[in-house]
Formats: sequence, structure tokens, C-alpha cells
Amino acid sequence: MDYKESFILFRAGGRNFAVSVTNVLEVTESKDISPLPGAPDYVAGIKVFRDEVIPVVNTIERLDFKREVSDDVPGKYVAVFEISTASGKKKFGILIDKVMSVSEMNVNTIKISDDIDKAMAPAPYIRGVVNSEHGFIYVLLPEYIFSKTDLQTIDEVMPEGKQ
Repeated sequence: MDYKESFILFRAGGRNFAVSVTNVLEVTESKDISPLPGAPDYVAGIKVFRDEVIPVVNTIERLDFKREVSDDVPGKYVAVFEISTASGKKKFGILIDKVMSVSEMNVNTIKISDDIDKAMAPAPYIRGVVNSEHGFIYVLLPEYIFSKTDLQTIDEVMPEGKQ
């Protein structure tokens, strides 16, 4: 049986990614990101989103992909996600270079295969890979981008309260 789900398709570091629109709150410009001292290397900084301070992650560094040559403007946008964690809902942003589209995909086309990027397919934050006219699209599971330890480390260095 075919089951379709809506995804936002985007590029980061010359690669194609998708994530279910149910996780995406907004895509905004990446201006006004401030450094976050003490944060892991993959945290680009913090940004105010709807009166809340959120961490912003360098997508390529966090997912451990090598940046490929691309005409896209690196980190031009921030896709803001909300995920459920053991301590409640958390918002975070990831740097993306370009939004390609919002599209419906047949979830049966999302595959994990031994012959598709063996180093990445088994990662917990990769739901699977779709081979499309744009090339491979890595379908992400935002709730698995951070381990429990990652979340604790980020929480420890995040400023308190709203700005």
C-alpha cells in the first residue's frame, strides 16, 4: 500500500536532505546567530526564535558528512525543528544552504541499502535514502540528531530564559 508523507527537501553542504514537515516549525534566514561558548564544535551558535533562545547546529559537521562543492550559499538559512526528548519538547535550528521544495513522497521509496553510502545509512538520525532526479536524498529523523549526552551538554551551556 502506498503511503505518502509531506517532506521539506533541502540542501546542505552540497547534499540533499529531507525531513517530515511535522517536525519543521519554520525556515528563516541565518542572520543574528551568536556564538555559544562551551558548546560542542558542531553548534554554530544560538538564535532567538519566537522569543526563545535556541541552539543552531552546523548540519554537515553534526551529521559527519564531508562538504561537497556546490553553488549554494553555505548556511544561508536555519530550519527550526521541535523534537520530543525525555525532558520534554526542545527546539533547535540546523543550518541549511537552500530549500528545494516541500513535496509528498511515497514512504515505501525510503530505503536503507548496503550499497547506498555505507558509512551513513546505519546512523540513527538517517531514516533512509531516496534515489531521485536530484540524486540521493537523505531522509532525516530530527529526534535522533542528538544523543542524550549531546542534549545535556547543550543544555548546560545554553543561556537561561527568554530574550
